[in-house]
Amino acid sequence: MSKVTIELDTKQIESIVENLTIEQKLRLVRKLEKETLSQRWNNLLKTIDERRKKYPISQKEINREIEFARKEFYAKRRS
Repeated sequence: MSKVTIELDTKQIESIVENLTIEQKLRLVRKLEKETLSQRWNNLLKTIDERRKKYPISQKEINREIEFARKEFYAKRRS
């Protein structure tokens, strides 16, 4: 069995993708999402950590926000 390798640049790949059916594009998207999940998750956690360091919040502020959210929640349930 022979193996053929071709090199394509990004523009060529994009052009090929444009010609796919919607079903083929969706299958490709799902595959790419699966393959990039860990990297996207790590980027999200890194962003959260950077914001946490830049804008620290005290336990007192957290408790105040929780109480505020509870009051809103209970007020909506009573309505």
